[in-house]
Amino acid sequence: MNIVVIGGGAAGMSAASKARRMDGNAKITVLEKTGYVSYAECGMPYYLSGYFGNFRDLLHYPVSEFTEHRNINVITGIAATAINTSKKYVEAGGNTYNYDKLVLATGAAPKIPDEFKNSGISLRNMESAIAMKDKLASVKSLTIIGAGVLGTELFSLLSGKYKVKLISKHEYLLPHLDPDMGDVLNKLVKENNSDIEYNSVPESISEIDGKYRINTTSDSFITDYIIFATGIKASVELAAEAGIELTADGLIRVNDFLQTSNEDIYAGGDNVATRNLATGGYGYYPLAQVANKMGRTIGINLFGNRRVFPGALGTTVINVFGYQVGYTGINSITAKKSGIDCEGIFIKAKDKSNYLHGTDVYVKIIYEKKSGKLTGAQIIGKENAAWRLNVLAGAISGHMTLYDLLYSDLGYEPEYGPVWDPIIIAASQGLDKADDQV
Repeated sequence: MNIVVIGGGAAGMSAASKARRMDGNAKITVLEKTGYVSYAECGMPYYLSGYFGNFRDLLHYPVSEFTEHRNINVITGIAATAINTSKKYVEAGGNTYNYDKLVLATGAAPKIPDEFKNSGISLRNMESAIAMKDKLASVKSLTIIGAGVLGTELFSLLSGKYKVKLISKHEYLLPHLDPDMGDVLNKLVKENNSDIEYNSVPESISEIDGKYRINTTSDSFITDYIIFATGIKASVELAAEAGIELTADGLIRVNDFLQTSNEDIYAGGDNVATRNLATGGYGYYPLAQVANKMGRTIGINLFGNRRVFPGALGTTVINVFGYQVGYTGINSITAKKSGIDCEGIFIKAKDKSNYLHGTDVYVKIIYEKKSGKLTGAQIIGKENAAWRLNVLAGAISGHMTLYDLLYSDLGYEPEYGPVWDPIIIAASQGLDKADDQV
């Protein structure tokens, strides 16, 4: 079999590697437009903030691992420009690459307003990380525009080394959080760096003597450097031009086997619509763990559809000034838009037994009002918050209810949590509330 993979990120390299394990004789070619494949994009903020100095530490594997040991033909610095679905070949760099099966792992690109594209940089791949690191060596102040996952984490990690200002178009950071959790995060962040503009966007940016004047909705100031963290847009142009079906949101539509509308073309990663495990509908989850699992699933199904990709919850956790902040499933706003009658329980508790002087942890769980089925969760805490979020993600994936969560037999050790763990307390309070409404 002749397999061509477009894109050498998480989904593409996982697909290629699994395909090789499935068939030692298949011809596998990966076309990657940048100079790097198989790297830790989520580690880039730590590289920029000085946790380690060599960008090569971000590489999961060198290209030689794939070319010399896995017999995968990886070609970097080459962009695919067209797909001929009738004759089954890909055009790239003036050459054509024939395929029996094609994998689209084209990822996504930064979404910067057109008028500001020459005024700053976005962090999206290894080359942008290297360029950003070089630039940061000569600046003292910088402005981050966008307070989603990337912008908030960069703001946190870089504030210790630079004078950093953050611009958020929302009234709190991480807009997926519900307002009660968003208020908590705002207060905690303010204790570390209060230079944040909420409900604000840049209106104009001009360059002056190597620096930038930014006029926003509420202020005007000069900064040495600008980082845009204003979201991403799925890279689906090749797919669209090849006649592959897209969703109304501009994502590649795939079936349960991650097969596109063309039976010989599969797609996965940051360019596809993904089933939401909480609602059954479809959403967009451009996350490393999702892309890797999609790639592996595709690598299997290239040889005959045998494994279903069930979907995702969009489980996300980041470091914000030492706090583990995360969410999974849907929030209250999404529940309302989806027509799901949900309730939410918000609690503040301790992350370990009192005699060990635990710190505060904030937990919110969202559940269907009638059935008690868990649909979402959010968490903020200094210790063990991430594993609690993962427990909740597992509970939602397993279609558990408040009752199921309350009686989950979680391990207990005073240093890691009180005997009544915060997530168990939240489940108990939610169940009590549901019983009162009966």
